[in-house]
Amino acid sequence: MNCMRIGINFHSADKYISGVEYSSLGMINALLQINADDQYIIFTNQPDLVNKYVCQIDNLTVYCVAQLKTRIQRIVWEHSVLPKLIKNKGLNLLHCPHYICPFPSSGIPYVVTIHDTIALDHPKWCKITNALYFKLMMGSSIKKASRVIALSQTTADNLKHHFQGVGSKLRVVYPGIDTVFSPVRNYQQAEQVRAKYSLPERYILFVGNIEPKKNISALVEACKLLRTKGLPHKLVMVGKRSWKCKGLWKLIHQEVDVGNIILAGYVERQELPVIYHMADVFVFVSLHEGFGFPPLEAMACGTPVVASSVGVLSEMSEEAAYMVNPIDPQNIAEAIYLLITSSELREKYTALGIKKSREFSWENAAKQIHELYREVVTSHE
Repeated sequence: MNCMRIGINFHSADKYISGVEYSSLGMINALLQINADDQYIIFTNQPDLVNKYVCQIDNLTVYCVAQLKTRIQRIVWEHSVLPKLIKNKGLNLLHCPHYICPFPSSGIPYVVTIHDTIALDHPKWCKITNALYFKLMMGSSIKKASRVIALSQTTADNLKHHFQGVGSKLRVVYPGIDTVFSPVRNYQQAEQVRAKYSLPERYILFVGNIEPKKNISALVEACKLLRTKGLPHKLVMVGKRSWKCKGLWKLIHQEVDVGNIILAGYVERQELPVIYHMADVFVFVSLHEGFGFPPLEAMACGTPVVASSVGVLSEMSEEAAYMVNPIDPQNIAEAIYLLITSSELREKYTALGIKKSREFSWENAAKQIHELYREVVTSHE
């Protein structure tokens, strides 16, 4: 077969997207460049997002299902309408990049991407509905899929632990870091962004949704310890409030009220590299991640990183970040202090970080996924 017709099922709750959605859009954008003869149909309830982040070329068709506003509507559609729809579109394969395949068979093979196993390993850190749905459906999706993509070896190992027999169809494909992330040279833009978000001259940065697994309380405590050492730095937090964080939100706002934390909220993609680059240190001490884009994005922007020594963050960062015990605020504070006060350490981790970030290319990821598609379609003929 010289060309393939590939369906990709991409949905989002709203336009304020984060790691999982950006990963899917980056993958789609890179796949479109591999072979101009292959045809892609994106089934999506967010066509504006696809049009914004994916290049508009002849081998792409965006199939809009914008009426799917709620999660239950999307779930019902994915398991009832989508299997019939892909039959009518003459597809060779359907890729489901968000954990779950349609439950009914459709006559064509499925590929599914599993970003993490948090719903299985730490359901208390998830929305209850997410934890229940993934626990119920992830096993059947893996069973139905011809191939299962994990974004890290850590996630692959967790899947092997939970699901017997997944190993033969499991592939690890590291995603790419978007090229927008690089050291900033436009100082006028930098000052405009600083003014827009009221950013101080010296700050410590966190980027991510405010949710339990991000371990933000330990970071806040570490920043309190740093102030006893006389550091003037404020903590800047970029991201939207998520679930199960009522107590944490109260803790954060106590620090906001006295001027120690600045909440920047959700930041547009094109402004994020500037905010990374202007930070003295980026800190990401999450307790569980499927991949962990922000530390690598910060590295790509030339900012030294303090990261959790557990799980996938250790796998991704290796020697390129200053690794800490995420449940030890004293350890976190000491690492931040050293990276701020030691020019030698800053230079070391800045150089190592830029080098490490360059290992993660969407072009390489797309080539691996395209070869996987070819393998699946050929074996299905």
